[in-house]
Amino acid sequence: MNMLSSVTPWDMVAEGYSEVAMKSFQGYTDKALEILEIEPHHHVLDICCGPGTLALSAAKRARSVKAIDFSESMLTILDSSIKELALDNMEIHCGDAQALPYDDNSFDAAYSMFGLMFFPDRAKGYSEIHRILKPGARTVISSWAPVSQSPVMKAAFGGLRAMNPEIPEPQTAIDSLENPDFFKSELIDAGFKDVTVHGHTEHMQIDSVEDFWDNMIKGSAPLVMMKSNMSEELWKEKNKIALEYLKEIISPDTQSLSADAWLAVGTK
Repeated sequence: MNMLSSVTPWDMVAEGYSEVAMKSFQGYTDKALEILEIEPHHHVLDICCGPGTLALSAAKRARSVKAIDFSESMLTILDSSIKELALDNMEIHCGDAQALPYDDNSFDAAYSMFGLMFFPDRAKGYSEIHRILKPGARTVISSWAPVSQSPVMKAAFGGLRAMNPEIPEPQTAIDSLENPDFFKSELIDAGFKDVTVHGHTEHMQIDSVEDFWDNMIKGSAPLVMMKSNMSEELWKEKNKIALEYLKEIISPDTQSLSADAWLAVGTK
């Protein structure tokens, strides 16, 4: 099973992920919310909500927002944000998004931002989203495009492999959500209609290579897991190797790097 299908890495990375993701993922969230155009009477579901990047924005537009994630640490951060913003139209739940604890035909819109792609059983995930949507309601599900299309991802995986050359170089899998045609076919197979897949690009500001890599470490579950399994001395050694690699591939005058994603839209 993919390591990122289990809760432990996400609990471990929650604090740093929240700090990084709430900023770097906002553009993808804004695009997803633009696509569905939430109305003031809508009941919205955010699946694999993490620290609430989308849910908190949706709560400003919808009648109610429910948010679910299997990481209690992520939800603790979201709960703090809800209280800080004094939101009274949000409800969070810790549980398995492959078995949603909600009634059939109960939501006007459902989102899963960079979450469903890690499900052990994606078909079950799609099925559950289809079940809880009202007839005619829509969903937006996002996934990353191939690493080869995204300089941010290429740099991050390159740094990871510099630290541990045994990690295989990323390869695009045609039977994964990296492939927009396959992504579309899975939604159609799950019963969704009028399925479209939109490409969307965001840019990460690069103040320095050190700052870029620090953000990657904070927000990357694989890197946090790697760090937790090393002594402090070994981590410093490996981290130095990664920085040396990144300084070779990222020029000093680089101001930003891009990352591509797919946003798939389907109607029940």
